[in-house]
Amino acid sequence: MEFLKAITSKEARRLVDAFPVSPEAESLPMEDAYERVLAEDIVSAQDLPQFPRSLVDGYALKAKDTYGAKETNPALLSTKGEVQVGEKTDMVLEEGSSIYVNTGSMVPEGADGVVMQEFVRRADDEIEVTRSISKGENICFQGEDIQEGSKVLSKGERLTPFHMGTLAALGVSRVPVFKKPVISLISSGNEIHGIEGELPPGKVRDINRYTISGLLKRQGALVSFEGVARDDPAEITSKLLASRESCMILISGGSSKGERDFVSDSITGLGGTILFHGVNIKPGKPTIFAELWQKPVFGLPGHPASCALAAIRFVLPLTARLTGETSCRQNRVTATLTTNAPSSYGVEEYVRVSLKEEPGRWSATPVFSKSAIISSLSAASGYVVIPEGSEGLERGEQVEVYLF
Repeated sequence: MEFLKAITSKEARRLVDAFPVSPEAESLPMEDAYERVLAEDIVSAQDLPQFPRSLVDGYALKAKDTYGAKETNPALLSTKGEVQVGEKTDMVLEEGSSIYVNTGSMVPEGADGVVMQEFVRRADDEIEVTRSISKGENICFQGEDIQEGSKVLSKGERLTPFHMGTLAALGVSRVPVFKKPVISLISSGNEIHGIEGELPPGKVRDINRYTISGLLKRQGALVSFEGVARDDPAEITSKLLASRESCMILISGGSSKGERDFVSDSITGLGGTILFHGVNIKPGKPTIFAELWQKPVFGLPGHPASCALAAIRFVLPLTARLTGETSCRQNRVTATLTTNAPSSYGVEEYVRVSLKEEPGRWSATPVFSKSAIISSLSAASGYVVIPEGSEGLERGEQVEVYLF
């Protein structure tokens, strides 16, 4: 495939989204399952709650016995005992009677409402109810929250703290989840230097290693850094071979097809297939997507902003599928552009913007910079997509901001 015979962003995403993946499952203790992705539907084996519970401190009774009750004409009922929190009761409520219950107590059979104790005056074995209640008031009935046999959570959902609480309520102690995918990350280029020590002249620190690792880990992946490959086909090939057992391989740098960029040749030399090399986007045009050993391989641009935005647009959606997630959608907000954002016609451009919250709206200010400038990403809240068929966006225009 001729380099920079660029395809559209839409076509690139179609190829990435069509790449087959088969995440593996495992069973984990509940405490280790937070933010993991469910590998099976969760179907409730019980009702929740398993018994009718009082939502307040007060008196369980038959709602009809309170109809018409008010301060000047209270309903008079007998009271017969109390149900403590955490105890089972076999008491049966009769008409014209009441039983005291605490918040969370089992509601005795025959009761269909609980009147708050604030609306009750007690005298010996009788109570005066000073307001009427409706049927079902202040009771959570058996199965009202979750019914036995109902699907509670779906395969492909990422577990939140609230999901964990639901599973705990159902007594689920082990959770079927997908394994975290291991993704190999390779930095390439003679100029790349580590973050330790003094920076030699002509070198640059390995920014992309940490930026991309952070994005992948936030998505739920494990990252295996395979080291820096110099601009040498043998070194790049060696790093690729060391990554063979990973679920996906990423190489930052070496995708621009310069005199000493050997990523594509190394992939094809190992029997891989280049699916595309060049996407009609800015920044990120030199992005490579390939198949090697039936695994996805990305060659990402070396410039930090290009590398990060290409990863966000193309790598992270595939990473989400490798984790088993089925409903991953990038967070976004609508904002008003504070200044013009020009663009080159015929190229899909990603303009970094900073957001400011104003009364009743958000405003977005473009952060203009070159693709080699990493600080533009730190200063930005997200980015705006300018379509291929546009020459830019105008001040005051409503835009959709994809959040970092």
